[in-house]
Formats: sequence, C-alpha cells, structure tokens
Amino acid sequence: MRPGVCKLCLQMEELQDSHFIPRAMYKYLRTTSEKNPNPLGFARTGRATTSKQVKDYLLCAKCEDLFNKNGESGILKWVWNGKRFPLGDRLSVAVPLFPGWSDTPSFSGAAIGVDTEKLAYFALSVIWRAAVHEWEIPFGGKTALLNLGAVEEPIRKYLLGTTGFPTEAVVVTTACTDPLSIQSFSIPSQVRGYPGTCFAILALGIYFRVLIGSDIPTTSREICCAMSKERRIFQRDCSQKTSKSLSQIIASP
Repeated sequence: MRPGVCKLCLQMEELQDSHFIPRAMYKYLRTTSEKNPNPLGFARTGRATTSKQVKDYLLCAKCEDLFNKNGESGILKWVWNGKRFPLGDRLSVAVPLFPGWSDTPSFSGAAIGVDTEKLAYFALSVIWRAAVHEWEIPFGGKTALLNLGAVEEPIRKYLLGTTGFPTEAVVVTTACTDPLSIQSFSIPSQVRGYPGTCFAILALGIYFRVLIGSDIPTTSREICCAMSKERRIFQRDCSQKTSKSLSQIIASP
C-alpha cells in the first residue's frame, strides 16, 4: 500500500496496487500444459509471452471493493475462464428477441439471468481508469489518456455510487462467437464511425462499445445493456474487429 489521493473518492487514503484489467483474466489465459504458460501480450513496443500485469496505485480499499462487487465479480462469471465461455453457453440455449436489431441476433439479459448492469459498470470503470491514469504496459511505454470530456465526472460519481447511470453514456454489449475474440482481452481504445465518442473493450469473449456525449441518438439507448427495457445483449462473430485491433497495435510505430 502507498498513501495518496484515491482517484475515485478523492480522499487521502492508503492506495492499493490496483489492476487496470482484472487479475483473473490473466489467469484464465494461462496455458498450464505449456513450458511457458503465460499469455501472449501485444504492445506497440513488442509482443511476447509475459506474466506482467498492468497495475498501479490508484484506488483505496473501499473503492477497490466497489469495483469488485459492482462490476468485476459480475463479468468474471460470464467470460472465457480457460475451459468454457459461460455467456456463450447461456445464449446457445436462449431464445433471441424478435425482431432482432439489424442482422445481429440479440437476447434479453433480464430473461436469461445475466446482470447486465454489472457488465455496464465494468465497461465504464475500465474506460474511466484509462481516462484518469497513464498505465505502464509490458515491454515499455504507457497507455494514452482517454478523453471523456464532460462525461468523466458523471461516470466517476456513478462508479462511486452517488448518482445513477450517466444519461450521456450507452454501453452496447456483444457476446463473441469466434475463438480469437473469446480468448483475448484488450485495453480500451477509441473507434470511429459511431455517434458521439465511442470506445471499444474486449474482455475474453465480451465486446463492449461505450458511447458517450450529448449527441448520442435517443434510439441508441434502446440497445444499451443497462438502460434498455430488455437489458439487451447481442451475439456475433467479432474476429474482424479483434484482428484489426491487433494489427493496428503491431503496425503502430
């Protein structure tokens, strides 16, 4: 522990060694049968199997607990766990919503027993972590700070539990069907081509698009996993998005 100001509650506390991405996700990607069981990591400065995890002194113990019980514990139930993909298994026996959204099948998280609000909390907590701190990454270098603009403070208050879900945020959740995306995770990155400002996060088979800003269409809230009536979850092959993301990392100078 280290004394300092907690980024979430803004109080002087003993800071914990906080993870950017949950520690369990690194564990789930370990291949214990291999001589080097560590997962393959990618960064602009290189790629290699590594046991290094992205972490730093950021939050106090109480705020760490908030992140765990409100988001991380909820998503870890459903991601690829090294043996199976529970969310994919659940959707394989679920009845899709009708009509679907575009050509992509979707399901009611509320109907199939998935607490999608915890998924949304997790997604917002990750982009917030990327906005308030530069994280040292394996092979050298640091993450670039994300710009959440005027929505940063409402997100902080929501994560702290003092306000409800931010009105200028939408979290779209997709369960991936391709092995590459199911067995990968990534730190958040900004993506183009969506209304408002959009960030993407991949978490072992669950792909998030987080839209923020005052110019998000009202209809986008109909597909938000936290605000839509059905608590909607989509399902699709995400391999093209995952491959493109990895290619951009490798090609970056």
